Amino acid sequence: MYRATSYLSLIFGSLAALSVISVQFLFFGLLCAMLGFAASIFNIFIQTKYQMEKRLLTKAHLGLVLSSVPVIYILIIVFIFKS
Repeated sequence: MYRATSYLSLIFGSLAALSVISVQFLFFGLLCAMLGFAASIFNIFIQTKYQMEKRLLTKAHLGLVLSSVPVIYILIIVFIFKS
């Protein structure tokens, strides 16, 4: 379960980051971002509960960063086209 959620967070995070290429895929990207966030948070929770990995940057952290790309993209677009 631990390894599955780490790879799921990477897969959903990379799909979410790739969805920023076109505005048409942004809804799909937000869906993948939510699933990536959920898998990453669950994986990080398991890591801290059982103290599994001591590294600074794990697959779950990378998936969390990749999942946040569409949200940051939407915020930038809103602030640019605000005026």
